[in-house]
Amino acid sequence: MEDNFIWNVQLSGYDHSEADPKGETTLEEFIKELDSFPWMEQIDKAAEMPDKCSPTLTVQDLKSKTNFWISMAGTSTTEHGYILGYIYPKTKKGFFGFGKEKQINWLEMRASQDKVQVMKCVNYFFERTCVSYYFGTFVLPNSVRYWAVHRIRPLLF
Repeated sequence: MEDNFIWNVQLSGYDHSEADPKGETTLEEFIKELDSFPWMEQIDKAAEMPDKCSPTLTVQDLKSKTNFWISMAGTSTTEHGYILGYIYPKTKKGFFGFGKEKQINWLEMRASQDKVQVMKCVNYFFERTCVSYYFGTFVLPNSVRYWAVHRIRPLLF
């Protein structure tokens, strides 16, 4: 079993299944890329192509088979915010609790305009701490535009 993290980038205008693989990363390297990513330029481009992807950085934990992605939506001049996704394996019970259980990939999403919350989630993911639990503590701001969520479909490795 590999004990590494890999990441990719989806730029504005990409098809939902298209991404640029970037290879292995560490917490420090990923934070550097996250901080230097041209978010404002990319969300302006995304506004011109509403049927395509919003800018998204995705990191995958090869050991736990989980994914964490960060996207941004809104406008660069007024309101914008981060949309976070955490994909993890989950056991689903059969029909009405009967039948065979099966393993599925479960997606939890949250929105935040607070970069501190985003950075906490990034740290928790790389530490392999329960990101899902931390998601439950989010206070979701009313000002985040949820209409953009449908445009974000992270590439699953």
